[in-house]
Amino acid sequence: MTIIMPGLDNSNINTQKEFRTASKTYASQSSCSQTFLPEKIIEDLVDGILILTEQKELIYANDCAQRILRQLNRDGLTHSVTDIIPGEIWHICQTLIESRYRFPRQHWLIESKVFVDSSIVFNARARWLKLEDRNQPCLLLSIHDYYQYIKNVAIEESEKYGLTSRERETWLLHRANYTYKQIASELCITPNTVKKHMKNIYLKKKAIDVSQED
Repeated sequence: MTIIMPGLDNSNINTQKEFRTASKTYASQSSCSQTFLPEKIIEDLVDGILILTEQKELIYANDCAQRILRQLNRDGLTHSVTDIIPGEIWHICQTLIESRYRFPRQHWLIESKVFVDSSIVFNARARWLKLEDRNQPCLLLSIHDYYQYIKNVAIEESEKYGLTSRERETWLLHRANYTYKQIASELCITPNTVKKHMKNIYLKKKAIDVSQED
C-alpha cells in the first residue's frame, strides 16, 4: 500500500474539475469551496467512482464502480447495505480514516492495489471529499480496473493490425502479461502455436508501423 501526503489542503476540492480529468489522475492539488456531483460527467468515466461516509454508508457509485463491486462481491451471497463494500476496499478507507484522526492537520491520499486473481487487478485511491449538503467530509474512491484498460487497448490494437480471431485472443493474453506457456494453456493450444501467432502478429504490427511512418 502506498500512502501519499500532499503538501496542500485538499479536503475541499473542486469536484467538477477533478472528475473531468479523473481518467488521468486523482492527485490534483487544487482547492475550491464549490463541491458537487456532476453525474453526467462521472458516469462516462472509465474509472469506478465511490463516495462513502465514515459509517460505511454508500452515497454514490457510478456504473463502473457498481461493476467492480459485483466482481469483488462474487461469492453469490446477498449483501446488506453496509456489507456491499468489499473488505479490500473498506480496508483502504479505514487507513485513510485512521490517518485523519492521528494526524488531523495533514491531508492524505491512500493508494493500494487489490489483486483478485491473475486477470483482475484494481488500483484504488482514497481521499477526503467535502460535500455541500454534509457536515462531515466523505471518502472519495477512484478505482481503476487495470486489466480492463489493457483489454480495451489490446482490442483497439487487434483491429488496427487486422488480426484474426485467434491472433486477437493470443494478443489480449500477451498484453495482460501472460507467458507463452500460460497463453497455450488458456487457449488449449501448443506453445509452438502461440509462437506462430505472435510471429504473425508482430509482422502485421511492423507493416502497419512502417506504413504510418511513410
